[in-house]
Amino acid sequence: MEFTTDPERSVLSPAESLLLKAHYKKSGLTVADLAAATGLSVGTISIALNGFRYRDGQPRAAVPPDRTLVRLSAVLHIDPEIWRNLGRVRAADLLVEVNEEGGAPVAPADMDAISAVAGRAALARQVLAAFSSAELCAEISRREAE
Repeated sequence: MEFTTDPERSVLSPAESLLLKAHYKKSGLTVADLAAATGLSVGTISIALNGFRYRDGQPRAAVPPDRTLVRLSAVLHIDPEIWRNLGRVRAADLLVEVNEEGGAPVAPADMDAISAVAGRAALARQVLAAFSSAELCAEISRREAE
C-alpha cells in the first residue's frame, strides 16, 4: 500500500484514494452522481476520494474498504487488475463478480443522466435558498437593466 502526502495537510493519502480521485476527475461526474449511482453517501465518497477523515478535529488517513472500492470502481470503470496490483485482491475479486453480474451497484446509463440532473437541481436549490425572494428579484432586475 502506497501513501503520498498532500501539501495542504499533514496526512498521507492512500494510493487507492489517489487512483479513485484520478478516475473521478476524468469521469466528469459529480459526487452527487456517484452517490446516486453507487448508493454510497456523499460523505463516504468524499472520504474515499480524499483518503482522510476528521477525528477530534484532526485529519486522519482513511483507506477505503473493499466494498466502497468495488462500488466506485464499477461506476468509474476501473479495471480489477489495478486493485490486484495494489494488493487489494479481495476488492479485485469482488469487482470481477460485479462486472460478471452486469454491474450490480451501478445505475443504468439513462439513470446516470437522471441522477446528474437531480444532483445539479439539488445544488441549485441549496444556492437559491441562501437568498430571499426580494434579493433574487432585485438581481434579476439589475441584470435585465444591463
